[in-house]
Amino acid sequence: MVKSEKPKNPLQKGQKNISALFEENKDYILETSSFMSTATIKYDSSKYKLTKQNQFFYPIWNRIFLVKKFEKSLRISLATNFIVTDVRECTLIYNDKSGKLPSKFYYVTLHNENGVIEKDVEIANNSKSDFNQFQAVLNRDYTGFLLQMKEAEFKTFISKFVSPKVSSKVTIYNNAGITPEGYFLYENALAKPNEIVWADENGYIKTAENTYIKLAEATHNLPRLIKSDKTGVQIAKELMTNIKECWSEDVVLPLMTLGHMVMALFYDDFIKRYGAPTLLLYGDTGTGKSTLVVVGLSIFGLSKDAMTSGGSTAKSSEYFCSRYNCMNVCIDDVRGEILNSSSFTVLVKNMYKGVKRTRMMNYGQGVDNVYTCSPLAYSTNDPLPNLKEVINRLNVIEIFGKKFQAEKFKYHELDNANESKLPELSLILPEFLKYKKESIIDMYERNFKVLEANVEDTQRRVINNIAYAYTGAQMLSYISGVQFEGFEDKVIEFAKQQVERYENIKTVVDRVLAEIPILYSLGYIVRDSHFKVVIVENGNNRELHLRFHKDTMLAVINRYYMGDKKKQIDENTFLSYAKNHPRYRGNNHTVRYNSSNGKGLGSMCFDVTDMPEYEDFQYLLTAMTAEELHENIKQHLEKEM
Repeated sequence: MVKSEKPKNPLQKGQKNISALFEENKDYILETSSFMSTATIKYDSSKYKLTKQNQFFYPIWNRIFLVKKFEKSLRISLATNFIVTDVRECTLIYNDKSGKLPSKFYYVTLHNENGVIEKDVEIANNSKSDFNQFQAVLNRDYTGFLLQMKEAEFKTFISKFVSPKVSSKVTIYNNAGITPEGYFLYENALAKPNEIVWADENGYIKTAENTYIKLAEATHNLPRLIKSDKTGVQIAKELMTNIKECWSEDVVLPLMTLGHMVMALFYDDFIKRYGAPTLLLYGDTGTGKSTLVVVGLSIFGLSKDAMTSGGSTAKSSEYFCSRYNCMNVCIDDVRGEILNSSSFTVLVKNMYKGVKRTRMMNYGQGVDNVYTCSPLAYSTNDPLPNLKEVINRLNVIEIFGKKFQAEKFKYHELDNANESKLPELSLILPEFLKYKKESIIDMYERNFKVLEANVEDTQRRVINNIAYAYTGAQMLSYISGVQFEGFEDKVIEFAKQQVERYENIKTVVDRVLAEIPILYSLGYIVRDSHFKVVIVENGNNRELHLRFHKDTMLAVINRYYMGDKKKQIDENTFLSYAKNHPRYRGNNHTVRYNSSNGKGLGSMCFDVTDMPEYEDFQYLLTAMTAEELHENIKQHLEKEM
């Protein structure tokens, strides 16, 4: 039996391949073929072995040609003036809580006819079948890279020269900061609990063979980890020792500030369990507020440039909170009108529990959700918001006087004598990753119990906020090995001051009750015409009641403060607070005022017995009318039933 021989290749048969045909006609092809013209060359099919396809691509001389085959000739046109030398298959992960599906695309390396090499040229998901999209990217970002194809030809280009050349896979994260695995992703590194993996010169971080992760490019500042001969523990020790030297009079202030900021690492855990407060540094100019914020930013690998100006709106701050994961978004010297705006109130409330905000897209195309991924930190020397529902979601740290010895501090942004030490602070943060989240939560709960046992806080939200910052300060102390004598006692005292400040905040109801005697003394309102004060006997109790028609009184107050909207009273807010106020005695009182032409008006009633502002009114009382006496007896009987 004779064995059959394998088919011979074209060269064994004495036939030439297409490479030889191109080389033989190189000068003519290069001179004639372009994106506008074609080169036609004749060939003898008995001497050349070509593909059976009548149209195909052929790469040579750092170009790709489109070849149309006829019986005795080839028509050659230029398809691209570059070749693809490497391909990375990329998956963009939207790690911003939006729930968007991952986006697939390619990063390709191109080598053009002039020897120019461009890396990481993107072929987006919507460009895989649309060469116009790909050409638009080339036109926008690169010079000297062109292609001319139809849709079917471009699909063939992708399947022949791109997809088969995938050499690695890359996961690209949309947001810097904490990853789903609990690592911290920088622009140039990935910090794991016991390892730092550095990126290559193009930002790729190798996690396995032919597998990489990368941080997406962005227009905002991205965190970078510094390389140093020092360890994170050594750097933390130097920082904490320097803080001890420069803040000896009141070390609680810087420690609680930085402690609050480092706790951003655990923001997602706290918004789910307890709530995460917003930091607000308040004090005179030159007291070290901005310096502390910059130190906190540096621990996260960010520079002062990451801070936004005090004129930034609440919505712009919210945007940046959605672009970082468990970091800090810092606003320096925020203006008082922003702090006291309704937008700020809503923002702080949403930030505390990480509540998303819904907004309508342009032209009614749908609804878009804005998610909170990082907390806020502010500094200001303007008046603070005076609403309890805002203050109890803030950690307010007041810095006044010369407590900060700036000349001894070694972490200024500019140091004429030495290179800035701020960048090296970024190596402190990876030390936090060595601790399990459960350990941080246990430490927080222990701190909360200590404060709860020593500080009277009826709502417990203020001490929750302080326990949050205290936990971060403790972690900095543990990591650095620097202890602060009597620190817990100082934190307890600090908490008592914060609770007292919170309790002394006047609600909108308190403000109305305080305004009435003032407007009366100024002659803007008249007793018995705008309000009435009566003594009510209830068994052995004797109360002094203030009664007024809501619409009339609020109109007078708001007219008086016409030029200062912050002092005007919102009716809905007043009503919601009034119903839960301890002085509230109902709103179903019918009262006849001198200005109502004998007509009874539904009035609200408040107990002002122990308010000094109303002491003189009990000596100016007028007798109750019969109707008022009847109404008072009726209400008294209803309470006893």
